[in-house]
Amino acid sequence: MQVFINEQETDFHHISYDEYYFEKYIEGKEISQFEIRIPIKDFNEKMKPKYEELRDELIEDDEKVGENFALELFETLTEYPSYDEILIDTKVNMAEKMGFMNTFFISQIFKEYLNEKNPIYYWIIRGVFYFNQIGDYIIIKGNVQRID
Repeated sequence: MQVFINEQETDFHHISYDEYYFEKYIEGKEISQFEIRIPIKDFNEKMKPKYEELRDELIEDDEKVGENFALELFETLTEYPSYDEILIDTKVNMAEKMGFMNTFFISQIFKEYLNEKNPIYYWIIRGVFYFNQIGDYIIIKGNVQRID
């Protein structure tokens, strides 16, 4: 896995994710861009079963309550996207994909790849706006803020 802050490679231990602080920015603190590159083979091994389990749970919940709460995040879909549809931006546009990912799945990815309680981190993820497979990598992009 490679991590970049403002296009400069950094140690992955220097970036952290905490669900509580996700999408909560500190006013007056500079916002920087991050990019994470994860080899697709590793990502598939770790995340495909988790995604499929999550999707099955959402479908089961929908059937119990007679609603399609999570599916309503997608304007163009009538069923939850497959794992492959989430990876490659073809059937699902980026805005819809990120609405779904940020609500239901991004935390599982970061919990797998980033240590939430890492004692030496300098950057905390505040938001994610891009997730796609490009070649042999999953690319995740978003915003971080430096923690002093």
